[in-house]
Amino acid sequence: MENETMNKNDTTKGKIILFVIGLLVGAIISTGSIYIYTLTANSSNNSNAQSQQMPGTPPNDNNGGTPPSMPQQETK
Repeated sequence: MENETMNKNDTTKGKIILFVIGLLVGAIISTGSIYIYTLTANSSNNSNAQSQQMPGTPPNDNNGGTPPSMPQQETK
């Protein structure tokens, strides 16, 4: 009778240990994949940012910084 309960406990402990190991391996794999994804996403954003103009800055039109002349208003 004691031998049967010992075998059940060993089997249950083995299943729990296997579950915990699988859970840890899955967490390591998912964390690693998220880390690699963020590294590649940041590197692609940096290369795009260098080729684009920053938002909010006026375009460079080489006028020396002078604004365009005002249009003439018609008088009636």
